[in-house]
Amino acid sequence: MKFYKLKFGCDNEIVGNQYPQVWDFLKGYSPKPEDNGLFTLYDDDKLFPDKEPDLSGLKLASGAQYTDFMSNGFDSCLYLFSEKAKGLLENLNLDMHRIYPAKVTSLRKKTSRDYYMMKIISRKWEFVDFSNSELYEEIKDGEDFDDVIINPVTIRSLEEFREKYDNTNFVDKWNYNIRAKRIKMLDSFYDLGLDMFKLDRFDFSWYVSERFFDMVLSNNLTGLEFEKVDM
Repeated sequence: MKFYKLKFGCDNEIVGNQYPQVWDFLKGYSPKPEDNGLFTLYDDDKLFPDKEPDLSGLKLASGAQYTDFMSNGFDSCLYLFSEKAKGLLENLNLDMHRIYPAKVTSLRKKTSRDYYMMKIISRKWEFVDFSNSELYEEIKDGEDFDDVIINPVTIRSLEEFREKYDNTNFVDKWNYNIRAKRIKMLDSFYDLGLDMFKLDRFDFSWYVSERFFDMVLSNNLTGLEFEKVDM
């Protein structure tokens, strides 16, 4: 089935010449959890904060432009987008998420615009059809772990993946990863009808449906690019 890997735009005429577009804060704004700032969204154990976070202090990078979807230097589960994009996203079937009001200020342009930040949580690796996917081991070796060894690995089931991933005997677990060259999903995944999801564990890219892709193109939403994949 056709999906698309989601990427942020890199056309300087559209997004500007600085990436990410938003990564810093206005003077006087505190992102700390104790000040109810953006970092309250980093707590995956709690999933979503009890209180709506204050996201009013986001700063547009000096060389960046405003777009409908804005690349950001925060957590990969946080998406920043315009009110126009929000209205369209609300009609899609997204994985578990919450949307909060935000504000992005350009000191260079002396303007401030209303945006929204979505925290979306998705871990759909349990729906991978392992027997029909192509996986490989990525092992970091050498004195400074700057050598990478790639070995094809055969995994036939979710249980086999868990055993391989959790029980491999490496001194530091971050030296070892299982990655995917080609991914196929189980039929039960397609029944979910998700328009945006992540696999996690061995593929940290965000994927979107053809419906998401068509929504962006037909409404001329700016800031995103796509790579077609067959899953």
